[in-house]
Amino acid sequence: MDNINKGNLHIAFLDLDDIDNPLLGAGQARATYEVAKRLVAMGHSVTVYCSRYPGYKDRVQDGITYRHIAVGTKNMQVNNLLFIIMAPFYVRKIKADIIIESFVAPVSTLCSPLFTKIPVIGLPSMFNAKEFSKKYGGLPFHWIEQWGSKYYKYFLPYSNIDSAKMKQLNPSIIYKIVPQGVDRSFFEIPHKKPKHILFLSRLDIHQKGIDLLVEAYAKVAKTIGYPLVIAGHGPDEAKIKALVKKLGINEHVHFVGSAYGKTKEALISEAIFVAFPSRHDELSLWSLEALGSGMPMVGFDLPETEWATPDVCLKAKPYDLDEYAQLLVKAAEPDLNARMRKNARLLAKNYTWDKVASMFNEFIYTVLQYEKN
Repeated sequence: MDNINKGNLHIAFLDLDDIDNPLLGAGQARATYEVAKRLVAMGHSVTVYCSRYPGYKDRVQDGITYRHIAVGTKNMQVNNLLFIIMAPFYVRKIKADIIIESFVAPVSTLCSPLFTKIPVIGLPSMFNAKEFSKKYGGLPFHWIEQWGSKYYKYFLPYSNIDSAKMKQLNPSIIYKIVPQGVDRSFFEIPHKKPKHILFLSRLDIHQKGIDLLVEAYAKVAKTIGYPLVIAGHGPDEAKIKALVKKLGINEHVHFVGSAYGKTKEALISEAIFVAFPSRHDELSLWSLEALGSGMPMVGFDLPETEWATPDVCLKAKPYDLDEYAQLLVKAAEPDLNARMRKNARLLAKNYTWDKVASMFNEFIYTVLQYEKN
């Protein structure tokens, strides 16, 4: 691969989300943007194909061309469903040297390799169809995941968890483990006097486990000394607020809505630590941003959180609410908290977007070399 950094390719990302999407705008949209703009800086041409939403605009941002497909109603679920259904028809029209497909909930794979001769790299941004089958009353989304995974030749897993699962479904897969990244700006967020515990994510009970956090926090709300700040938006906001009211902890829990930019930085700077109670969530963008900001985490001891070492993340047995409540108290202890803050930033330095984009670039040329041979 003598020309590995030559930078003259047309790269297409198939990613349901868009960083400007007011209905979603989740972590994978940010990850696609961060990698894509660095690939552009290397000299590549990059187009992102994503779902429409109210007020969407096809545009060029930081050299990345954004194209929107399907429909743009005010209902995120409708938009997402029609994106999944219509994606194969649009894949046929894509002209590029390589396609990078971000898997989507609830089916994971869009089966893109079946509809194009262009090499497709699968990206397991959502690779939990079995869990979504349980969420939606047993609908067999995992059958689609199992069937569709067999048609991919190339894969960019975030961790050994993803690679092991894909190898089981598709033993001939060619892959390279490439983690998520964290922007350098998070390392510069100052630490102010702690005022709260922070949860920041999509308000989704089934995946993000926010109900577990609220129930555990209720056990120590009157003694822990810090209110719980819940930042984000999502489909289960009303249910979560109802649970907070039912548990009688309204005065201890503050909902602040979506948090981006300076608002997000301000919330982080005044947090004592970050609650990360997900039921199933791979190496996420937000977890790395939290560590880069020097925020310890409190989560559950899951295979997906294996990468987060004990010196940066306290983990309860899944899904032991009494132990989780005790760890919420423990994480706020001044001496332990100070050590974990320092360790958090040290660990996060291993995950920069520059490194991640370089690994994408290298694997893209590896794929093209396989195709050539």
